[in-house]
Amino acid sequence: MTAFNKIFEAARLTRIAGEFGTPLYVYDEQTIRTQCRNLKNAFEGLPVRFLYAVKANDNPHILTIMHEEGMGYDTVSYEEVLLGLRVKSDPRQIFYTENNMTDQEMEAAIRSGVILNIGSMSRLKSFFSHPGSRECSIRLNPGIGDGHHHKVDTGNRDSKFGIRKDLIPECARLAASHGRKITGLHLHIGSGIRKPENLISAMGVLIEYAQYLPDLQFINFGGGMPIPYQEGDEPFDLAAFAMLAEKVIMDDYMKRDSGFRYYFEPGRWFTAQAGVLLTRVNTVKDQGNVSYLGTDTGLHHILRPALYDAYHAVVNLSRHDAPGNTLYTIAGNICESGDILATDRKLPESAEGDLLAICDAGAYGMTMASHYNRRALPAEVLVNGDTNILIRRRMSAGETVDRHLSDTGFQQN
Repeated sequence: MTAFNKIFEAARLTRIAGEFGTPLYVYDEQTIRTQCRNLKNAFEGLPVRFLYAVKANDNPHILTIMHEEGMGYDTVSYEEVLLGLRVKSDPRQIFYTENNMTDQEMEAAIRSGVILNIGSMSRLKSFFSHPGSRECSIRLNPGIGDGHHHKVDTGNRDSKFGIRKDLIPECARLAASHGRKITGLHLHIGSGIRKPENLISAMGVLIEYAQYLPDLQFINFGGGMPIPYQEGDEPFDLAAFAMLAEKVIMDDYMKRDSGFRYYFEPGRWFTAQAGVLLTRVNTVKDQGNVSYLGTDTGLHHILRPALYDAYHAVVNLSRHDAPGNTLYTIAGNICESGDILATDRKLPESAEGDLLAICDAGAYGMTMASHYNRRALPAEVLVNGDTNILIRRRMSAGETVDRHLSDTGFQQN
């Protein structure tokens, strides 16, 4: 089931597009909150907390919802750290997993008081040598990877992420020699994992290597919980996963102090199915072997199909009750042959002006958007009950160009 047919009504999306224009991201607030509560309920009674991946959808209004639902922030850049600090005030609820960070970013993170998660021996040495450092978390490479695409498999042995398992005892010795503490241990095997049993196995690896770190206060198992993008995809069995995870967690927790805690980073789970990208058909083109619907959006607004060959269901909202008996490829308006949003989709016979919904687009859509071809970003709307709230306005073409000229310091004639 897609975000469209589970959450949105065609008539309402049509009205929203009429009011705010296209291209337009639309998110349903209640769906996001329900996903949060389902997750918390599945792990109720366990010493488990959850971190929301800011990179999935970083609109401040979405971040505020996550904060209200009791989620911390999983950040992967200092810019995301700053955004999290400005949306919520408690730095200890912000987990910063560095990735080839600079010394300046490390110093800023130390000053901010967030939880810094370090993924290389060289950076760990730099951290322990810094006079302002006290404690940190480290990221382990478990040698177990998974994900919806090879580009998001982050836990395999050759991944650029994490510290090798055999170096964990050396990390502990290094911390002791500098009078510092490693208080957290983390891993992340991938995004949109296909086999939850791989995450269970990785959890076991993490607990095995936790024995080398005497100052641990928490373990972060990562996550990357999947959602079904295509009809026929099996939904992630959250209850079954929670039962398996509970045994791993409680077997370890019995050996810990009462204040010890465990984290998961569910990733797209919270927002993916809560969002759609609305776009208008500008061109209908028959190229002989392929019939194209050309739209007013493209890979600059939703990169996943071009980057990961990702599938997003497409619905023609203007003709949603008509039979889907015509094969179309959905093309974007970017000057790239790879700007294809969907291939060989059966839709009603479509025409210029039709409104399309690209479904399950609430995660890794807007945060990956760019001004490529100097195009403006989409607007964003949050649906809250009967209210439609504009949470990002659309810049005009002139504003977009003026911003570019200003940012580059170019003096206009």
